[in-house]
Amino acid sequence: MAAKERAIHLDYFDPAVGKVPNPGMGVQGYVYSDHMRFGYTWAEIQPSVPHEMTPLDRKSLERMAASPHCDNLYYRCEWRDIQQGKGKLSLPKEFEWMLEACEKYNKTWSFRIMSSSVTSVYKDSVPEFIKDHVKMIPYWRTIGVQEWYPKYFPEYSSEFLQYWNELNCLLGERFDKDPRLEFADVSGYGFWGEAHHYSLQRPDQKEEINWEPDNVEEVTEFLMESHLKAFPTTPACMNLHYTEYGFADRVLEQNGVWLRRDSFQAHMNTEEYRWIHRGAKKGAMIWEPIRAHIPRTAPLLFTSSQMVQHCLDYGANYFGVAFTPWDFVMSTHNYQDLMDQMDAQVGYRLRPAMAWRRENADRTQDLVLQLLNDGCGAIPGALRLKAYFPDGSTAEKELPVGAPFKGDENLFALPIPERFWGASEREVIRVSASLKMRGKEKLVRWAVRQELENPFEIVLPLRAFVD
Repeated sequence: MAAKERAIHLDYFDPAVGKVPNPGMGVQGYVYSDHMRFGYTWAEIQPSVPHEMTPLDRKSLERMAASPHCDNLYYRCEWRDIQQGKGKLSLPKEFEWMLEACEKYNKTWSFRIMSSSVTSVYKDSVPEFIKDHVKMIPYWRTIGVQEWYPKYFPEYSSEFLQYWNELNCLLGERFDKDPRLEFADVSGYGFWGEAHHYSLQRPDQKEEINWEPDNVEEVTEFLMESHLKAFPTTPACMNLHYTEYGFADRVLEQNGVWLRRDSFQAHMNTEEYRWIHRGAKKGAMIWEPIRAHIPRTAPLLFTSSQMVQHCLDYGANYFGVAFTPWDFVMSTHNYQDLMDQMDAQVGYRLRPAMAWRRENADRTQDLVLQLLNDGCGAIPGALRLKAYFPDGSTAEKELPVGAPFKGDENLFALPIPERFWGASEREVIRVSASLKMRGKEKLVRWAVRQELENPFEIVLPLRAFVD
């Protein structure tokens, strides 16, 4: 019979309580959006229509960015807001404020650019310089700034696709290598960039339908590939509606292609549930804003206090809170219990539950870790474990994308150099983990209750075997 291994437990770590901030997860604050108004009901916003949206003041942005509840600043704007001429970006001052706030308060950021928005205060969302080259298609919706109807979205012609590709390239050249840019939304198709056109094509039409061009597969795949090429190092986030098209299977296998759902609704079907859990095994799942003061609207719907738990049950790496900095700050003051719940439960929580020193049958030795994810969300990338030995040497191991998975029974081993096979607990091994998301790699905090000298390292004594 083959010789048995010998092993000794080196240490144990308990689950952390409360917030453990990490890359690829967190609570989002919307810096700017096409909902820059106070309130959410038509009665509340009507006094501001059809006037401009409420201007953002820098003090409000700073209050949100400074909040310990805010991890990621999100900028959602129309194409017309960010490009006014061919070959160059025209960044609004609010965008620059966001970048400066990220540096000042040590936050990450993300963004979406929309080629059409039902809730825009304009008839369309495209810049003026392309309108002589791209046909505009009228539509009618029963929500939004009603005085402006009909509104328009661009035809997805080859000319449109080339203009959008240029925009992607300009944004990628400027921001792809920014370490604070956590993800960028795949956009360009559909209302709000969400890959659907549920609307009326005529004002006398009885029921809204999801309009699609004949070449929808070609258009959506082009937009995805354009985005991935323009942002080779930044995770890409695509709306769940994109899974209706053929390329979704292929791209979701890549490290750093994530999913988002732009509202939690009672009509979400089981196919969406399956896609969320398939995508969320290897990537992040992002949910649009929880609006803390939304009332119960119908038996099948829910207050926001219930909605937080529903999103956690589906798996959530990010929660948006409100569509404006004003409502974010209001939520942190008036709904502290919800903010605490999101802080403590959103995303992944990486814990080395147990560590062994193991002698194998061939007399070699390993450091073995039982790694658990105590969170509700997946590990949104590939973890790299790194062990630091007393003489400064190291050993590394890259885990499969998404590992450790929920309920994972795998153990992860790192070789101990032969010169330390006789070492005792007077010497220690330090272990860190970093997360590679597409082309960006960042250190991960260990989600453990024990107090660590360095939140990014556990320290393990090299205990001797017991014969």
